[in-house]
Amino acid sequence: MNKSWIFYFLFIWLFTISCTGSPSLPTAVPTLSSPTENNLVEVAPTAKSIVIPETATPLIIPTLTPIPVSTPTAVSPLTIALSPEYETIDTGDWVKIIDENPELQYQQNNADAALILNGDGTLIWQDPIALTVSWTERWEMVSWEEAQQLIQDGDPRIEIMPWREMPANRKALWINDRSPADPSYPYQTRLSLVHDPNLNVDTLIKSIQESLPSSQTAHISAVGDIMLGRRLGSAIQNGNIDHPFEEVATHLKQSDITIGNVESALGQGGIPEDKRYPFIAPPEAAVSLANAGFDVVSLANNHGMDYGAGTLLEAIDLLNQQNIAAIGAGSNLTQATTPFIQTVHDITIAVLAYVHVPVENFGFDTRTWTATESSAGLAWADLDQIQMDVTAVSPLADVTIVVLHSGYEYVPAPSPPQVAASKAAIDAGADLVIGHHAHILQGVAFYGEGVIAYGLGNFAFDINGAPETAVLDVWFDKNGIRELRFTPAVIQAGGQPRFATPAEANNILNNVYLLTTLLNPSNP
Repeated sequence: MNKSWIFYFLFIWLFTISCTGSPSLPTAVPTLSSPTENNLVEVAPTAKSIVIPETATPLIIPTLTPIPVSTPTAVSPLTIALSPEYETIDTGDWVKIIDENPELQYQQNNADAALILNGDGTLIWQDPIALTVSWTERWEMVSWEEAQQLIQDGDPRIEIMPWREMPANRKALWINDRSPADPSYPYQTRLSLVHDPNLNVDTLIKSIQESLPSSQTAHISAVGDIMLGRRLGSAIQNGNIDHPFEEVATHLKQSDITIGNVESALGQGGIPEDKRYPFIAPPEAAVSLANAGFDVVSLANNHGMDYGAGTLLEAIDLLNQQNIAAIGAGSNLTQATTPFIQTVHDITIAVLAYVHVPVENFGFDTRTWTATESSAGLAWADLDQIQMDVTAVSPLADVTIVVLHSGYEYVPAPSPPQVAASKAAIDAGADLVIGHHAHILQGVAFYGEGVIAYGLGNFAFDINGAPETAVLDVWFDKNGIRELRFTPAVIQAGGQPRFATPAEANNILNNVYLLTTLLNPSNP
């Protein structure tokens, strides 16, 4: 181990962060009846996880009562009974009755409708209640029975809270392999409306829902370096288009937005750059990426122009033909720094990409590829440029993500330029920084109001390097990050990724959690 490696590994002990939550409404953890649904997924054991036996009692999946669409009655004015904690809810032109027992008010005909907590009626809003632990806790999921016992007995590691209030440096324990994002997740605060079935309450329900915190979330998946040349490229050219991602595509396609870093030129090819490792993927690789579910990829890396500006522009065109946005590169600086913007479930997400890597051992300097207003190239991670771009896009988006190709290869600690660029992005208003270039997994820093995932390693890459990798899954709401977690994977011989076995996953997560603890000494 050389001295520079030790220096940068120790450097990360100096980082300090803070995270905050969001305002809350009164909530309750419901005591649920015994579940009855079948077909449970067995939970892979980790350091402290539970394996669900075949005889485990399954979950109830709530049935949502359709909103009636019948003709309104002539009753006017109409009244709705509310409990005191919901008196601030806007019910439009309806008259409110504030009562400790709104359901009784409805039954006694003192109200035309009643808003009740965790009862029958038309379900109009639900809010997951999470059993949360520190993000670095070696504990991922529990069974239904274990969750019930934890609620009853308590545990010093667990804090129970609404999922929307959970800070990013905590995570929710999944229950019977269901996350809080799953509608069938068992613990929910539910508000239902009971009313005469002949009464049209569409307008009332809409008004109530607009008064409550949005339960909408957007799910993104992100991976590290993708290089579809060498043996992966040969498989594509031989007609096996889906080979590179066939063992992980189902996971990637379930996300609302999937992000990757294409670590090569892509196209017919031109004159290779005078450097040790010029990479190129065949044109059909764009189809491979699309079939695997990728929506946006960064070309801002030290291989994006390995075959010249013409091939870079060809890659952008090939990707666009497959409805994949290419960011961090373009025909000029304006295009290279233009964000990808997309709205998912009423949540607008913006993604920018930059590169900042050292001069290579054989003398090549990636910075010479920086785009200008009159020449094609990449978005270099100049701090002023990052701050200007993030500041400009943040008012247009609920969530801003910066993809950063930076760091030192095979060094687990982030480099000083990598740290500076990441913090500049968060300081300017970004919610999440997604990093790569080190070819290995790095830790996560909870910094200010955002999160920095410093390195996702390789993902689909025919290279003689560390096989451990992961998919980063992140859930967002309009206030930013709601939760993030790693799904471990392993790169097989030839470069194709597969998901990790339980033992492999445990080792991968332990490594990520250790590096994260070192990055956050005051907030593990």
